[in-house]
Amino acid sequence: MLQMLRRRGLRLSVSAVALLSMSVQPVLAQGKNDSVLNACGTERANLVKLDKDYKDLKRSKMANAVGEGIKQGAMVLAKGVMSGGIPVGGRGGGGGFGSAMGGMGGLMGAVGGLAMQSAAQQQAAQAQQGQPQASPQAAMFGQDMLSGAMGLQIPGVSNYGGFSGSGGDNMKAYAALAVLVAIVATADAYAKLKEQEAGGDLKKASFNIDQDAARQLTVSRQIVADGTSLADCRARQLGDINTRLAGAANDKDRKAIRRERTDLVSALKKDIDLTGDVVDQHTGMAKTFTQGRAMTDGASEADVLGGQTPAYATVADTTRKSMPKAGGAPAGQQQQAAAPPAAPPPSSLVAIKATVVRSAPVASAGVVTNLPVGREIRPKNSQPDGGWWEIDVAGAPGYVRASDVGPPGSVPVQTAAAAKAPPAKGGAKGKGVVQAKAPPPPPVPAGPTNIRAYNQSVIAARDTGKGRLSSLMTDIQTSQRRDNVFYAWLDGLPWS
Repeated sequence: MLQMLRRRGLRLSVSAVALLSMSVQPVLAQGKNDSVLNACGTERANLVKLDKDYKDLKRSKMANAVGEGIKQGAMVLAKGVMSGGIPVGGRGGGGGFGSAMGGMGGLMGAVGGLAMQSAAQQQAAQAQQGQPQASPQAAMFGQDMLSGAMGLQIPGVSNYGGFSGSGGDNMKAYAALAVLVAIVATADAYAKLKEQEAGGDLKKASFNIDQDAARQLTVSRQIVADGTSLADCRARQLGDINTRLAGAANDKDRKAIRRERTDLVSALKKDIDLTGDVVDQHTGMAKTFTQGRAMTDGASEADVLGGQTPAYATVADTTRKSMPKAGGAPAGQQQQAAAPPAAPPPSSLVAIKATVVRSAPVASAGVVTNLPVGREIRPKNSQPDGGWWEIDVAGAPGYVRASDVGPPGSVPVQTAAAAKAPPAKGGAKGKGVVQAKAPPPPPVPAGPTNIRAYNQSVIAARDTGKGRLSSLMTDIQTSQRRDNVFYAWLDGLPWS
């Protein structure tokens, strides 16, 4: 028994030394050989710049101001200005954010002051028109916030050329502020900002949110390309190391090549952190855009994403959201009582032409059954999703194109008769039957296509960058374990 315990203790000690050698060696190697890291410097350059831009953005005075403003609440600030508790700072001549505010106290006062000025102007206009005067409402984001956002370096916004025409600068300011709020604040605050930008028109706010996603879509697609290039570069490095290691003529060469492989592990760790940090910003924005759109539409995240898996969760939330109450609801609170009731599915639809029922809402999916002209179906959802209606086929889901069906009575009598009529004698099939054109199908509501595309690109950026780089590092670590002399020795011991 004593001998067995001694052997077990020896085994544990050797295992601990082996594991320690594997974990300490890469740390000691970090910084010793930057040539391996810099070998992919061109591929890393854009990602390094993006990472710096996002870190600078989150450290900016604007980020602090937005966070403090959301925490305090616009109405609190407005009341402070009314009572004289918060001094309203004057505008400086510099035109920039710092010169206009003069510190956090002046910033908060200016935000509240502008909110009260806006409310006073609105009340005066209502009084002139004989309209009832509304109670003062504080705007969450004042003009000084917009002016400050104009001076920020915002990926996807600063160099975007889509802000032209009347009011272009203001549109750019809102777009810049939207990115900042999406990164450092809550989805509730983002939805209120978009409502303010749209002047209270939630349909316009929904459109503007989709445009925010479109601007970031160009950035995320570039991240996909950069992450792919970086992973390809590291894969070439690893392939070269493995080739040289396999052909090494002596132990000295093998040790030198293995040290180079250890340097590659250190480089991969930095790459994984870099790509992960950049993608994390877009993962947060994808969540904010999705939830903001759900609030403005009175829908759920699942509705907005149209069946996609979100980049920020394993499954999309099916709970319907609504806009935060005036004055700011707590972050994440859902106002279900204010959400409009869900529209019921149509009681029935009919096939306006011979059509195919497929097993999935794509043209390449398998055929479940065929529908003749005039066949009645009962959809399961209130609106077609992506141009497809979901129906029930003997207890299994089926999908038909929205353009192939219509409401009852939409099939012309002549068309229906022609579908049933036998071929005319002595002539071509159906000769003499007037083929009337079917009416156009009802328009399919446009979905948040940019949000869905952006969500997919964020997932791709994570998989092609951080995901592939992590796989490469796992391959190297597996090789290191296999080559480790301690493990080789352990395998040869009689108790292993």
